[in-house]
Amino acid sequence: MKVLTSPAFIICALLFIIHQVLQKGLDITFPLADRYLDNLLTMPIVLSLLLVERQYLFKRGDAYRLSALQVIVATVFIMLISEVIFPLLSEEFTTDWWDVVFLGLGSLLFYTTINTIPKKRKDYNPHAR
Repeated sequence: MKVLTSPAFIICALLFIIHQVLQKGLDITFPLADRYLDNLLTMPIVLSLLLVERQYLFKRGDAYRLSALQVIVATVFIMLISEVIFPLLSEEFTTDWWDVVFLGLGSLLFYTTINTIPKKRKDYNPHAR
């Protein structure tokens, strides 16, 4: 569960929750954040949960990381659902190609921060007393 204690994951999750409470609960709006913040934060949160699922449900261990291909496939899947299929099914949804850009940036944020393999310190010896 180290993924869920990653500073980048915690920041993304807290920002997402705070924004939702302000926007939906307190009816406080920030137009730019209302348009793109959720799209930026969605992929780091979703991909982190996917990584945790793979590490623990599939027993791959803490060192397991998602490949670039897995991140791309998950991102394209979310993009297709949210920006193509939902707008076709309901007029309440609209296609905004800037959303695609921010979903992609969110995936890049995940891949370069949360999905990185922790580097071991050279001077660290777990057997030293």
